[in-house]
Amino acid sequence: MADVQAWNALAKLHDLNAFEVETLMTCAPTRIAHQHQLDDAARSVREARAEGDHERLSKVLCVLLRAELCPRLICGTLSVATLSLGLEREERVTPDMAVAVRLARVLACKLERVYTFARLFQE
Repeated sequence: MADVQAWNALAKLHDLNAFEVETLMTCAPTRIAHQHQLDDAARSVREARAEGDHERLSKVLCVLLRAELCPRLICGTLSVATLSLGLEREERVTPDMAVAVRLARVLACKLERVYTFARLFQE
């Protein structure tokens, strides 16, 4: 998604601001191929949220958003952590935590897309 138009479309679709898009663009893509990696990511999301560490939370979410996720993995734990954050009302959290809320919403969409699509081929 190095294409500027694609990034702009993502921003428009998910109501991301320029800072959030730039943060996503500069995050190095990775691959999550093992269950323990996904579980560690879910734990990081939960811990950073509980600690109110919006910076670490945003970084973890960016990594997950840029990651290639193996569709064979079980994403339930990460989905719960992501959805509980994404359902927060932006106006009820600090502006910095609102960034994490918006990123969590994008990640929830990605998880739905990746894992729903993967299930189509398992049936």
